Amino acid sequence: MFDIAVSLSPTKTKFGPLLFAGNLDEGLKNAKDLGYKGIELSLLDSKNIDQKWLLARLEKLNLKVFAIATGQSYINDGYSLFDAEESNRLNAVERLKGHIDIASKLGSMVIIGGVRGKLTESADNRELEKAKGKMALRECLKYAEERNVILLIEPINRYETNLINTLQEGIELIEELGFYNLKLLPDTFHMNIEEKSIEESLIKAKRYMKYIHFADSNRRAPGFGHTNFESIISTLVKINYKNAIGLEVFPEPDDYLAAKQAIYYLRFLDSKISK
Repeated sequence: MFDIAVSLSPTKTKFGPLLFAGNLDEGLKNAKDLGYKGIELSLLDSKNIDQKWLLARLEKLNLKVFAIATGQSYINDGYSLFDAEESNRLNAVERLKGHIDIASKLGSMVIIGGVRGKLTESADNRELEKAKGKMALRECLKYAEERNVILLIEPINRYETNLINTLQEGIELIEELGFYNLKLLPDTFHMNIEEKSIEESLIKAKRYMKYIHFADSNRRAPGFGHTNFESIISTLVKINYKNAIGLEVFPEPDDYLAAKQAIYYLRFLDSKISK
């Protein structure tokens, strides 16, 4: 069985696919009770969380933080690495450095998903925006490298961004920048929209993958949509994927039932595949 993590947030947020948002302690206790090995921690600003309390609670519950999600900085505050406005890029870099600092204490990775933002619609400006965004990302990578933290580039579907939509585009960015601590985070919800074959794309990306998000076709917990998770898990076994699976799903029908459905369904599939 793969280690399974559930996405939690200490704050209420406009970002929908999170469980127990605004009540982290409840989320941690339920994650432990349901058998999760750890969590993905979605943070707006690392300064706003009591790190001493968090470390103590994680130790008591024997839970790990596999990754820190950073998209709230873009959704709530408009900060992004590829923003046309320099001030927003600088704010995004500083916010990410704070996430990297806490990740270094937790032994976690940091996700570069929505925080990279979007390019403007003007074709004349796009190449300059890409260049400046890559400079901002390089600064974050160097900062993370010094602290032994891995950054994860997460391809996101075309309806949310016009910047890195497919796993192949993520791989191309990783190879272009050349940092050993930049890896790939596939997400089945986004892949269902963008990839011709989820399984074939995962096989091609196996060298770069360090973490993966599971959400069904409707972004609910696995088993509530039409995504073939049995085939996806079989593919992960085939490519010898050894890292964690993170659940980033809507709290439907509610937080607890979504968390329960996800892990119970994945356990069922794992037992079925293992026979």
